[in-house]
Amino acid sequence: MFCVEAKGKADYHSSVNSYGWNFDIGRKLFNATVGLCLISASPVALADLCPAPSFTYNPEDFASKPDDKVRAEADRFSNVDGQVILEGDTIIEYQGRKLTAQNAQYNPETGELSVEGALSFIGAGVQLESNDAFFDIDDDVFSTGESDYQLDLNGDRATGTASAMEGLPNGDFSLTDATYSTCPAGDRSWFVKADSLKLFPNEGYGTARNIKLVFKGIPILALPIFSFPISDKRKTGFLAPTLASADNTGLELLIPWYWNIRPNADATFTPRFMTRRGLQLQTDLRYKNQQGDWEINHEFLKDQVLDDKARSFTQINHQGRFNEQVSSSIEASRVSDDEYLEDLGDSLQLASITHLEQRADLVFEQDRTIAVARVQNFQTVDDTIAPEDRPHRRLPQVTFETSSGPLPLGVRTNFNSEFVYFDKDDEVSGVRIDASPTITLPIVRDAWFFKPSASYRFTYYSLSNSEEEFRSSSSRNLNSFSVDSGLFFDRLIDDRGSIQTLEPRIFYLRVPFEDQSSIPVFDSAAFDFNISQLFRNNRFSGADRVADADQLSVALTTRTIDGEDGRELFSSSIGQIFYFENRRVTLSNDDEVGTSSTSDFVGEFSTNLVKNWVGKGRIQWDPVDDITVRSSLSLSYQPSPKHIANVAHRVVRRDGLQQRTEQIDLSTVWKVSDHWRLAGRWNYELNSDSSIETLIGVEYDSCCWAVRFAARRYIADDGLGHDTSATIQLVLKGLAPLGQNYGSLLESSVTGYRDNIE
Repeated sequence: MFCVEAKGKADYHSSVNSYGWNFDIGRKLFNATVGLCLISASPVALADLCPAPSFTYNPEDFASKPDDKVRAEADRFSNVDGQVILEGDTIIEYQGRKLTAQNAQYNPETGELSVEGALSFIGAGVQLESNDAFFDIDDDVFSTGESDYQLDLNGDRATGTASAMEGLPNGDFSLTDATYSTCPAGDRSWFVKADSLKLFPNEGYGTARNIKLVFKGIPILALPIFSFPISDKRKTGFLAPTLASADNTGLELLIPWYWNIRPNADATFTPRFMTRRGLQLQTDLRYKNQQGDWEINHEFLKDQVLDDKARSFTQINHQGRFNEQVSSSIEASRVSDDEYLEDLGDSLQLASITHLEQRADLVFEQDRTIAVARVQNFQTVDDTIAPEDRPHRRLPQVTFETSSGPLPLGVRTNFNSEFVYFDKDDEVSGVRIDASPTITLPIVRDAWFFKPSASYRFTYYSLSNSEEEFRSSSSRNLNSFSVDSGLFFDRLIDDRGSIQTLEPRIFYLRVPFEDQSSIPVFDSAAFDFNISQLFRNNRFSGADRVADADQLSVALTTRTIDGEDGRELFSSSIGQIFYFENRRVTLSNDDEVGTSSTSDFVGEFSTNLVKNWVGKGRIQWDPVDDITVRSSLSLSYQPSPKHIANVAHRVVRRDGLQQRTEQIDLSTVWKVSDHWRLAGRWNYELNSDSSIETLIGVEYDSCCWAVRFAARRYIADDGLGHDTSATIQLVLKGLAPLGQNYGSLLESSVTGYRDNIE
């Protein structure tokens, strides 16, 4: 049904120039109004870098409403053979859409609407400034001539121009001789220019033919066919290339191609062209099934520096779950040769790796019980490590741990056990069985606690390839006893309810000595000495060595806690161990017996007393030699995510306190203006007067694009020289970044930094 609401009075036979009249033309209702419509525009607000969009899209405003009327306003109109002719200032509204023009012709029977000349249109996800257009109101499609457009593509904004444009069914768009950008309307900092452009918002991608990518008026990329994302959905096609430079590889160009195989599987193939070493192919396969997520990475090249020697790297990652109780994981890596990571890795962290792990776990968890079945191997990639010092394989290792809830009188029990077969070529191998039940009586009150504990430990070895100093089979039985106790004092320090605590703690440990020199060391090592070590039952990791002990640990902790939000503003601890007997158990027969009556002092602190400032420190001090064995001090200032400054100092002494390493580490990311941000890191070793790593980065960030550059110089794996690399990344927001991942580089170098550029 079509109808008119009267805005003035005239009879049906008045002339076309009369102010208005009522008439019935059959199927639909038409509202014709004489006059000029004045619309006041709201002021434009500014975001951090981009102006607020002039076009805001709410899908609910454009939902289909079958009974909704077509409404129009015009200076003049007439009816010619069933066609409604509108002239002068014309506004037509339907289904939330709005058309503004100087003239229009509408057929209420077919729903077809045509406009000659300039027009403005707001529709479902689109705003147009166009010339000459045709609209089908019933099918919600349109076609226009020369147009400036703004589109809402799944919440992201796109702008551009086209010599012709079509709005297709299902919300798709087709453009001819078009440009495309995510910059604000009128900003041509970057754009894609194409002979033809199609956008599929529901499917999340766009396609273009004969395209040029133009940045600051300069074409930087040209392709005959191009597909690009306009949402987070995956699609087969080329990804953004990467250009980089490094000493070991020369100039690099990486061109990744992504294959969306199926909803639960995909792959990325990346040729890596290196001027020094030749062509490397990188492959990344991902697969998801009922057992979890799987990923396989593989790299292969024939290295022209080494006379076309075949070199490769393979990595497998898996995280899965069979049901609520049983989960699985695999972490396995392998390289073709020891120098691969140093020659072809892109970071100091990769170059300094000494072992690659190959491990598969099956884990069962239920209530207070956890069981793990594991196979584990290591590939040593540091040829300076002697064969006898390289780790054993675990083929397999099975651990089981369970604990009880509160039993009568508050008693609690715990049971740990392990079965493992250690294997290594031409070295001692064999089975180790270890079991340790523990009983504890925890008494905990508001102001104090007292936790006596007793345990028994049985360990059995069955060895092969054993040397004369190791028996083919042996066992060890040990009892231990400990008491952990502490007090809590607190006092109010302000009228906000903030408190300061004083927490003395005493820990006594008694473990009798047993000669373990006939037991090989498969996986035991000495822990670093710190506050936590004061309260451990064993100063060695693993089960091959159980330290003898008759000792008392004393520690004092104080904390300041904010009364309003409960934050810990300050904490500090200091402690020491008093030994009543010599420590006779050692890792090897060549190690010296511990004869001192006291341990080193250990202390640590953290503070957040001043807003935006965080300080942390640790120290291990030898009172006998009056020397610092190990210390670290760091101070961070972070008033915002874009303003971060860190300074750290570290000292470590080894080999009987004779070898001393002292480092300072400075890092920062700092926004110096609305658009510019600087970054840097300097890790310097004072005792050798050499730089470990130097990083300088600079970033320019605008509304719709950013450029980021970093240069690094870091110590080589052999410690005799330095490697350098350069990174440049162009971020065209809305497209994939071009270049290396500048953000991840800064995240690994600057504590507290998280990259959030889009």
